[in-house]
Amino acid sequence: MILALIGLLGIFVLVAMVVAPSQPVVRDWYLTHACGHLDRISTDICAAMRRAAGGRPI
Repeated sequence: MILALIGLLGIFVLVAMVVAPSQPVVRDWYLTHACGHLDRISTDICAAMRRAAGGRPI
């Protein structure tokens, strides 16, 4: 059970770093809902999305 949760979190972070910067709808969702939480882990996770969004604030 714990391994499944860790796996889901890993997929969530991977999508944030690889897929979301190139997909406007997904990027906007992550910037609005997830980056506040992901920044607690590492600010690098959402950095590519912020660059792709033109650095606009959340």
